[in-house]
Amino acid sequence: MLKAGNLTLNPAAVYRLGTTMVWLGVLVWVPFIFLRVIGEKPPFWWFLPFHLLGVVGGAHLRRLACKSMDAPPAKKSPYRLVGHGMILAGVLVWVPYFCLKYAAQQPLEVMNFLPFHLGGVLGGLAVLEFGFLRKH
Repeated sequence: MLKAGNLTLNPAAVYRLGTTMVWLGVLVWVPFIFLRVIGEKPPFWWFLPFHLLGVVGGAHLRRLACKSMDAPPAKKSPYRLVGHGMILAGVLVWVPYFCLKYAAQQPLEVMNFLPFHLGGVLGGLAVLEFGFLRKH
């Protein structure tokens, strides 16, 4: 059981909450992309905090729930290594974007970097899932 003050939480429920938060963090971009498609330019900063809160917070909740359920750590495999490397590369795509956009004051479009981010993150998740399915 997970304890938060006087509240005791079921680890399975916390894991599901974490998964829901990750999905909501990803889906927060749907209105942003829709507005971009119809020609609007919504501020990137309105969506980014909610994305990070959902994805990072949800992943943290999932990790806490696994730890409290005494789940064995995932076995190392080439799929995990490649999958996590791709996810990391997909996240690191934003480093040059932020450096060029805000430090060097270059005019950049976020949509030029988004396909590389999504390709790395979604590709990495696909590799992880393939490795998981291959074991089972």
